[in-house]
Amino acid sequence: MFLASARAWVFNSLFNVEKRSGPARRLDTFITWLIVANLLALVFEHIPAVYSVHAEYFHLFDRLSIYFFTLEYVLRLFAAGGDPRFQGRHFPALRFSLTAFALIDILVIAPYWLHLVGVIDLDLRALRALRLLRLLKLMRDFVPALAEFRRVNKGRTIRQKVDALINETPTSGRLHRQIDWIFMFFIISSVLAVFLETIPAVHDPLKIEFRWFDTVSITIFTFEYLLRLYAAPETMRKSSAFGARLGFIKKPSSIVDLLAILPYYLQFLVVADLRFIRILRALRILKLSRYNTALTTFGQVLRREHRAFFAAMFITALITVISAAVVYELEHPVQPDKFDTMPRALYWAVITLASVGYGDLSPVTPIGQSFTMILAILGIGIVALPAGILGSAFSDQLQQQREQMLKEVEEAFSDGVLSEDETRYLEEERIRLHLTEEQLQGMKERAMARFSAEATLPQRILKASDEIIRLREELHALPIDAAIVEIDKLNLPGAEKAALRVLLK
Repeated sequence: MFLASARAWVFNSLFNVEKRSGPARRLDTFITWLIVANLLALVFEHIPAVYSVHAEYFHLFDRLSIYFFTLEYVLRLFAAGGDPRFQGRHFPALRFSLTAFALIDILVIAPYWLHLVGVIDLDLRALRALRLLRLLKLMRDFVPALAEFRRVNKGRTIRQKVDALINETPTSGRLHRQIDWIFMFFIISSVLAVFLETIPAVHDPLKIEFRWFDTVSITIFTFEYLLRLYAAPETMRKSSAFGARLGFIKKPSSIVDLLAILPYYLQFLVVADLRFIRILRALRILKLSRYNTALTTFGQVLRREHRAFFAAMFITALITVISAAVVYELEHPVQPDKFDTMPRALYWAVITLASVGYGDLSPVTPIGQSFTMILAILGIGIVALPAGILGSAFSDQLQQQREQMLKEVEEAFSDGVLSEDETRYLEEERIRLHLTEEQLQGMKERAMARFSAEATLPQRILKASDEIIRLREELHALPIDAAIVEIDKLNLPGAEKAALRVLLK
């Protein structure tokens, strides 16, 4: 009995995907990042300049990863008896070991242990290739998410399913978040590859790998762009299919997506400067703005506060230009080689006003140095002025979004029942306002508590009035003044007592 309880506790605490407890979520997240770290370690092991210096750390990391994956497999084997799929059945551990995910787990750790005890003899290249099997462990969460997505979107059209897959909708589920993580991984990795390619010690041994990775990334980005283009009518339902897709192409985020894939195809069509192509490839980092709501909120803030912001920027630009002109007239006669032109003096003014002070240009005349000190002190407040305006407006915008959402939630709860249409509408509004599920749930709880308080107020007043009527009947037509005294003795808020006095009169 104790063993069965222990197995159930281990399963529910660490591996129960349905309950999604805190430890289970943290364990899944840790395993995911550990697998990604193993993949990165496998890549860097092919770079002699990195691997030769830190070989012992690479071996230690690989051993620790195997130990952890082994411990995970043993715990899953032990907890099989607590899995609802095998409860009440004979040999639950054996049944678990024959499942697809358990076979993947054993394939991940078996080569290392068999090689360690000398059962099989594998060279280093074979062991590295087998370590790629660890990526299959990511399927443990992907397959259930895919099954959930198919169940929730059953009966919907292909275009609606594609829209739910690549855009966050009430029917997207976990699969959409996982697809987003895949896109973000390739965005960050491809931009990182652009920088690593400029390091000969990294690029030379991995030239083929860099080329293949760029091809795979471009294929994924192209496929994503075509899917978003295909599903555009679902997000712009008021337009025709052609108009919706034309509107999608004109959107800033779509232009960024196009710039992310354009350099790859451009090199086959025209002879372009490699530096130009590399700059365009680095623009892929802008694709991350699709997965972060900060830029959207920032755009709303900038549109709302553009007058105050540009007024502050105008003051900053005015002081910068005047300072550049003054210092040029003061320092040009003394340092004609440094303050040779007004643009050079303008560069000095910007660096000084921003309190950066590289030191490559500095006044040497007493008046110029005094003016520099004054400008540096002014820069502390002047440069911070636009940032303060945007920071305050950013906070106000977030507060307005939450208040707007709370008002809509309270309106939905006005009748005390949240219908299916209202639930869908609130979910769509949550996505549009870029709020988390936890924030929406908190608003629902607040709205429900407020409705409950307002709904029970008439009941409490009616109950109290019944009590007064009962007292009057017992005291044979109790006078109004005496009844009011009795009301004051009741344990009720002031508003309810005032309502009772009105009822008696």
